[in-house]
Amino acid sequence: MIYEHFDIESIVEADNARLKYFSDKGWEKLTVINIFLRIFPKIKDSVQDGVMIFASSYFEYVRLRNYLKSQSASVCLFGEYIKRNEISHVRGEFFRGEKKIMLYTERAHFYYRYKICGVKNLIIYSLPDREEFYPQYLVVQIINFLEESDNMNCRVLFSRLDNLRLERIDGSTAAKRKINSDKGVFVFA
Repeated sequence: MIYEHFDIESIVEADNARLKYFSDKGWEKLTVINIFLRIFPKIKDSVQDGVMIFASSYFEYVRLRNYLKSQSASVCLFGEYIKRNEISHVRGEFFRGEKKIMLYTERAHFYYRYKICGVKNLIIYSLPDREEFYPQYLVVQIINFLEESDNMNCRVLFSRLDNLRLERIDGSTAAKRKINSDKGVFVFA
C-alpha cells in the first residue's frame, strides 16, 4: 500500500488539487520519485488493464468520469445509479480487459457489494466516509482479490483535509504523523 500526500492551499481548491495531483505529470521538481508518482499518465501510457479507481463521493465520481472521458480513457462506470441490468455487463467488460479502468463509488459498494474480478491495481482517489469500508471491504474484498500483475499495488491519495478520515483508518498518531510529515509517500507492505 502506498499512501501519497498532496498539498493544498485552501479548502476551496481541494477538489481541483486532488484532480490535478491525479492527472498532472507536471511537477515543480522532476525527480525519480515524482516520475514514479504520476498516476493517470502512468495508467494511460501502460498497456496493463485492471485498474480500479475508488471515489468516495458522487461529485468526485462525476469529475473523474468527465476527466477520463475527455482523455479518451478506456473506462467502465460502476456508480450508485447504475441499472441492475448493466452491472453484469460492466463487471464483464472489466474482467475481460475490454475496459482498462473501472471507476467505482463508495455508495455503489454500499448498495451492491459485488465481488469485482480482474482488479490488478487499486487507486483510492479519496478515502471512504465510512470507516468500516476500508478494512472490511476495500482491503479484505478488493485487495485480496488483486490478481497477479507486474506492478501490483494499492495507492491512497490524501491531503491535510482528510485528517479525520485518515484517523478513522490509521488511528490518531499515525494519521498525525502522515499529515505533518515532510515526506509525501508512505509505503506499507
